[in-house]
This record gives sequence, structure tokens and C-alpha cells, in this order.
Amino acid sequence: MSKTIQTINRGANVRRIHFVDQIASGDHVLISFRDPAPRFAILAEAPAAATGATTAGPRGDILDVVLLPLSTPPQGTPAGTNHGFADWLEKTNGPGTPPPIYVKFRGVELMWRPGHVMLQCDSEQAESLLSAVAEFAHYEAELRRIEREIADSWTELEQDKALAFDVTPADLKRSTAVGERMNRTLQRRIRLARIEPHLYDPEVSLPAASQKLGEELREKARADARLETVDSQLEVFEDIYEMSGQRMGEYRAAEVEKALEWIIIILIALEVLLLVAQSVWKF
Repeated sequence: MSKTIQTINRGANVRRIHFVDQIASGDHVLISFRDPAPRFAILAEAPAAATGATTAGPRGDILDVVLLPLSTPPQGTPAGTNHGFADWLEKTNGPGTPPPIYVKFRGVELMWRPGHVMLQCDSEQAESLLSAVAEFAHYEAELRRIEREIADSWTELEQDKALAFDVTPADLKRSTAVGERMNRTLQRRIRLARIEPHLYDPEVSLPAASQKLGEELREKARADARLETVDSQLEVFEDIYEMSGQRMGEYRAAEVEKALEWIIIILIALEVLLLVAQSVWKF
């Protein structure tokens, strides 16, 4: 087991996991990810005044950790654990924050909220269990981003849905903006397809206890139901934007055909006038 985890269990029990795109020399890498893009989870010391900020820090997204050895028994409930964890967790409960997830099995206790986790376990299991938590947190955060993006895009979809049935000349002026929204929808679908397998099952390379923890976290976080909901919502966006793109393409093609027809009519009219002029000139 690494010295980093031993140090946490002996005394300084607050650490921070950074989710970064690149690693630096000396980084303690817990686990790496391929989907939806290459990323790494690294374990580092938390700032002395860490209170659980959920915003991205100078080294990517963060997960603040309170890691407790089994020698420190919980007091009543997980929220009453020592080391001031109850106060620390309370500060993370901002507007719209989902309720914490509590998992307990085989001597392991865990309370998780996006960006924050308390883990109480045997010191020999600490690193592998933290890897499982980091793996779950990474993919859950990606799912939550897609959910948030969809929630923020319903107003735009309401504005664009009429394009699926009728297109006007004014609508063509915003075809670029509509195209960008269509592209964002496709990007969400791609990201969902890449993270979906990881949200059904934990990484198979993790130890059995870590896989069990990952399965419990996924079940408590309702990952299956959320994936189905996101999939259904993305289908709505895809259907509307597919029809909108088709209608705008048809309208644009029709406008081009009209322009060509008028050009042909004008050319024929000019040819007739030219023939008439020639006939008049001969007489």
C-alpha cells in the first residue's frame, strides 16, 4: 500500500481528488479514464481551509475526501461522524444539491455527495476503495453534466420545434444557430454512449470489494433510471432537430429551384425578345 494512504489513516485525514486531463511529475494517480475523453484521478492534500467547494479548481474538477480508519467509530449516524464531518458536509448542501448517498457493507461506511465523500474503512482497503469512488464520481459527474445541459436547452428546443413543420425565410437567417444546437445534441449523444457502459457496471480491473462499492453507489444514485431518462430526452431533441434540418434543407432547395426557374424564364424571355428584335430589324 502506498505511503500516501498510510499517512491519511494515521492523522491528516482530509484529502482532495483532482480529475485532470494531464498528469505532472509526482502525481499520485488513483485511476485513469478513457471515456468520454482521456482523464486521470489524482490524490493530493486538501487545502487547510477546504470546505467542500464544488467548482473546478486550478487542477480540474475536485472531490474532497474525509478518510477515516475503522478505529474511529461513527457516533450514531454517518452525519454525526467525528472530525467535524457533519459540519463539513452541511456546507456542501447548496440549492439543488441531491441528497447524500449512504452505503454500508462489510465494515465499509461511505457517504457521498457530488464533490464530497466520507469513507470509513480498513487502511489496507483505502486506496482501492478510493479508486472505486473516483471512478463512480467521474462518470456520475459526466452524466450530471449532460442532465444539466439538457435541462438548460428545453427553452431553445421550444423555440426551434416549429421548424420541424414549417420554415420561413426569416428562419433561414438563424440556420447557423440551429445547426450549432443540432451539433451539441449529437455531442451529448456521443458522450452518453461512451459513459453509459461504465454507469451500468464498475471497472472490472478493480478488486471485488471495490466493485461491490461501485455497484452500491450506482444503485443508490439511480444510474440505470437516469440513463434511461437522458436517453429518452435526447431522442426528443434528435427527432425535432432531424425534422428541422430536413425541413430547412427542403426549403433551401426549393428556394434554389425557384431562383433557377426564374433565371430560365428570364433567359427564355430575353431570347424571345432578341428573336422579335431580329425580325423587326429585317423588315
